[in-house]
Amino acid sequence: GCPSPAVQPMRRFGLLAGAAAAALALSLVAASAPAMASAAAAPSSEDAAPLLALPPIPMEDDSAGLSALAPAEAKLLPLSLHVRVADDVCEPMIRRGAELPAKATKLFTTTQDSQAAAHIEIYVGERSFCRGNLFLGVMELAPLPTPSYRSFVQLEVSVEVDESGAVVCRTAEVEGRALGEPYCTAEIAGDLLSAGGSAPEAGREGREVAVFSHALAKHLPVLLAVRSVRLFNGRDIVIRQHQRRQEEKVGTGGVLWESAIVLADYVGRNKTKFAWQGKRVLELGAGTGLVTIALAMEGADVVLTDGNPKVVEGAGRNVEGAGRLSGSVRLETFDWNSPEDLARMQALGPWDAIVGSDLVYPGNAGRKCVASNETTHPADETLLRLFGQLAGPATQVLLALKDRTGEVGRFVELASNPTRGWQLEHALSEDIMPEFRSIPAVAVLRLVRIT
Repeated sequence: GCPSPAVQPMRRFGLLAGAAAAALALSLVAASAPAMASAAAAPSSEDAAPLLALPPIPMEDDSAGLSALAPAEAKLLPLSLHVRVADDVCEPMIRRGAELPAKATKLFTTTQDSQAAAHIEIYVGERSFCRGNLFLGVMELAPLPTPSYRSFVQLEVSVEVDESGAVVCRTAEVEGRALGEPYCTAEIAGDLLSAGGSAPEAGREGREVAVFSHALAKHLPVLLAVRSVRLFNGRDIVIRQHQRRQEEKVGTGGVLWESAIVLADYVGRNKTKFAWQGKRVLELGAGTGLVTIALAMEGADVVLTDGNPKVVEGAGRNVEGAGRLSGSVRLETFDWNSPEDLARMQALGPWDAIVGSDLVYPGNAGRKCVASNETTHPADETLLRLFGQLAGPATQVLLALKDRTGEVGRFVELASNPTRGWQLEHALSEDIMPEFRSIPAVAVLRLVRIT
């Protein structure tokens, strides 16, 4: 990795009971005096709240303090740890009251196109804005890969606190690490008692970070050659997108879309419910292969299909680049409008599950992917007919769909009709990727046959 800042000297302290705990509280309050003065000069909606919400410590009787702070309580984090993001907002990493030792990891991203460096500041305290909290240290992460688009470069930040209050913070650029290429890292070490110095405001311009979210990406993903996705199991998967989509008539199938990210997360997040180990799964319209990779990591035996051989070829490269998989993957071309291809898929069954993302979309998009769609493009009716021909009595169908022009609503209406023979359920909000829970355009659906 790139050179890291000098490691800060550590002044460790024990989270002790009684008088020792009182001394720690007084030290922290004293260290916060400059921040208090600054807050008084610039009133905010939070002025009524105390700067540091410290646990109450009995002072009159030290023996009472020893009794009140039991050994188990002495190992709780007294103040929250945060990363500063744009607009001086404190993004929580480890909350006050967490049992020590504690560790948290979160993804952040850039705020500028072709941002060459990231300025990652760590704060201690309970305020929503960093100016009211105590500055602990800063990590400079550089050089970042350029050219790049803001909100797509992923920066991993981890914070660890041990039982004595010593803090270690690390950061790394994710995509280079996942690809096995050179990548930047940085690290600082200190302790909670050392918090309270002056934050280096001069280094922030053009280097600020924001919380990473696939749902809040600022540019269309079709512009990128590669994209990184962290699956629910913590594995970082690099997806190579097809860069000659027009020339080779790959169309939208060579791009990683939000619905595939949501479904890949969903199958891992709910692995206990579905018990993927050894299950036979058919993926329709696999695109870049991310969902198949997620399923195979959970032990499923997956047949990856798409109607365009070039798309299947690209997905195969992504599967190969994903590394070790617990399950197996087989690649097949499947034109939904071909009776021969349908018979071949039926022969490869029976299927425990059929999965797919963005399988209903505006008709003109389908015509750019598969030649036979010029006359009979994939639509709601075609998809439901396929499910009826491929699914057995116990087959589950899992779909992640994004509504663009009302097509998801039409599909749900059709599939919910009892005469179609399907029972349709929407996934619970808590079962899907957190950053997509408040986005109504993205739906995760489960279909089972009515018996």
